[in-house]
Order: sequence, then C-alpha cells, then structure tokens
Amino acid sequence: MPADASPTPPGAATDEAVYEPMALVVARRLHERIIDGTLPPGAPIRQEAVAKEFGVSRLPVREALRHLENEGLVVQRPHSGARVAVLDFEECVTIYKIRERLEPLAFSESIEHLSEEQRAGVVQAAERLESLTDDHAAWLAADRDFHLACYAGIPTPRLLQLIVSYWNTTQHYRRILLSTFSERDFEIAHGEHLLIVDALLNGEARRGEDILRIAMERSRMRLMPHRELFDR
Repeated sequence: MPADASPTPPGAATDEAVYEPMALVVARRLHERIIDGTLPPGAPIRQEAVAKEFGVSRLPVREALRHLENEGLVVQRPHSGARVAVLDFEECVTIYKIRERLEPLAFSESIEHLSEEQRAGVVQAAERLESLTDDHAAWLAADRDFHLACYAGIPTPRLLQLIVSYWNTTQHYRRILLSTFSERDFEIAHGEHLLIVDALLNGEARRGEDILRIAMERSRMRLMPHRELFDR
C-alpha cells in the first residue's frame, strides 16, 4: 500500500479501492509509448514536460523513471537526464543468446503450474496471432502476450522479471526486424507457436524447450545480416 494511502473502511466509496499512485500511472503511460514506438530508443524524457502533461510534481515522475529504469526501458545519467534505452548490435545479439537459454528454462518451470484457464489463454493467444500478419504492431503485441502466457506458471518471480526486461529492451529491434518478414516467415513463426502449444498441453517440457531454443536462434540468425537496422 502506498505510504500516503489509508486502509479502506467498510462501506467506503469504491474509488479508494482502485486508487493508483500517480507514479504508477505515469510509468504505465510512458511504458506504453516506449513499447509501441512512440518514444523510440534514444529519445529524451524530460521530467518537467512529463510533469506538466500529467499535472503532477516532479516527484512522481522521478519515481516513474526509476521504475522504467528497473524494467530496462530507460537509462538515466547524471547531468544528462533520462532517455529511452538504446542497444547496439552486439548487445542485442547477446540478449538473444541469453534468451535462448532463459526462456526454455522458464517454459519447463512454468508448464506444470499453469491452470486450465491459463492453458486456454495460451491456445487463444496462438490462434489470435495467425490473423494478425497484416498488422505488425498488433502481431508484436500478441507474440509477446503468447510467450509470456507460456511462462505465467513460473513459481518465483525473478526469472520472469528478467525475461520481461529483455523483451522490453529489444522491442524496438523486433519491430524493425519484423518489417523484413515475408508471408513465409509468418507461416514458420505460426508453425512454431503451434508446436509450442502442443508441447505445453501435453506436458512435454523438453520438447517445448527445444522448439523455443530453435525459434529464438532462428530469430537471432535472421538479425545477423541486418546491422543496418540499428542505425534507424
């Protein structure tokens, strides 16, 4: 509970129950703008301008920026302020290699703890992806939702937090890499999603790990000839 919030007494207005600190509101809105590309890598985030937009003091803005920094979305430097995080080519390739090891582990740690409702959510996310190949922004968001839904059963939060951070920091580069996809590439990706779903529903952790590893390695190899994407 926030320090300035008091417990809701019985019968109190429901507005108190849904109170959200302004720092979280600001962080959520900036998060959305970074993920959808409105704020691209390297873009400055000026505290005074953000505070004026949201009608708050600089304190919640500073808290929001610290939260985004912890998510890997923002970098703050003394005397130069906050900017959207930028990756160079080598950093991005390294993150893909890390993901190739972390996400198969997350899959195997998750699947035995998923509820029936969560399993159904994974299936629905995979089905939704197939219809979104003409809308790259929607496809990227749905692809993220699909993979994170597969990991929703992880019993401890630290591994999932790492994975989300890596998804956050590479979002812009996945967006521009997706612009190189052909219809065949989307078909391959959809096939991989279906194989992952099948492994999940059948409790075949090792098979799911292998499919995920191969899928992410394929993405990394596709990235390798496109160093020029990092100049955009």
